[in-house]
Amino acid sequence: MRIAVVGVGRWGLNHVRVLSEIQKTALEDIVLDEIIVADRDLARAKYVASLYNIANYTSDLDELVKLHIDAAIVAVPTLYHCDVVMKLLPHTNVLVEKPLAAKLDEAEKMGKLAEREGRLLAVGHVERFNPVVHALKEKILIENGKVVSISAQRIGPGPAREYSLNLGVAHDLLIHDVDISMYLLDTLPSEVLARALWEHGRAFETEVVAIYTYDDLGVIGEFRASWRASPSFKKRTISVQLDNALLEADYILQTITLERGLVEHKSKGEFSELISAYTSRVKETWSVFGVRKEPLLLEDLHFLRCVAKGERPLISWEIGFRALKCVLAALESAKHSRPQRIEW
Repeated sequence: MRIAVVGVGRWGLNHVRVLSEIQKTALEDIVLDEIIVADRDLARAKYVASLYNIANYTSDLDELVKLHIDAAIVAVPTLYHCDVVMKLLPHTNVLVEKPLAAKLDEAEKMGKLAEREGRLLAVGHVERFNPVVHALKEKILIENGKVVSISAQRIGPGPAREYSLNLGVAHDLLIHDVDISMYLLDTLPSEVLARALWEHGRAFETEVVAIYTYDDLGVIGEFRASWRASPSFKKRTISVQLDNALLEADYILQTITLERGLVEHKSKGEFSELISAYTSRVKETWSVFGVRKEPLLLEDLHFLRCVAKGERPLISWEIGFRALKCVLAALESAKHSRPQRIEW
């Protein structure tokens, strides 16, 4: 199998690293005959290729498609997703980084072309391959309680102030937790009310708080995405409240904490006893199977298996389209300071 990575900035470089590991170790019997590095900056392409002893690199997409590659991973800035993917799909299968596109009409155009050409078009929602997400869904089912609410915080430093080719924090971070919520709840939101902050010198929003309503379940989801953090601060958590328990997952540490409530405690009403009752909550914490696996490695392996076997990817373009639609609805709500219906 021959695969290209198109766009080798910070995240594209990670894909090259992961693919090189797969190539060296033949993980899950995936045989990569060749990795090709492509970037519009030829010097950058050459540098990244040299890091992993890759012989073939280019800055020309027209030249790349002539090489008859089996697949391409596209990690260019979001504003260029549509142009690059539309050029590749007539020739090969594509995994494009999230978000699928900047706009819904672009996303739909890409999806329809993939269908016409009979190509796979997967979207890089990497958190879907985080083992903690699937373990969290299993815990929800095991507890067998009614989901009451879901909330998440995704905080971390954003891109350089003048860099806006990947749009704002909603496209960058909020889209993860919206997608995960739809996966965990097995339903789609019907409405969103959002607020956003724009900082001086930034072209796009740097913080969004979005409240989604899942009418068919009677559930409200509250998600905060923010770039307003120091370079060393990063937090990625999601909580699901059931009527009988609270589950919280840490995406980075790949741990889940279960809180069942207070143990039996009889208090005379003194403050010290109230505090004792509060601290005696029943809590359990698990590391996912005791093994932490890199989500990006799992994502790339899945995509390569789908290409090799002609199988539908877990994160199809339709799923990427839904997540993008939810994010754009939140931005529309924030722009006009009113709830926004989401029609499906």
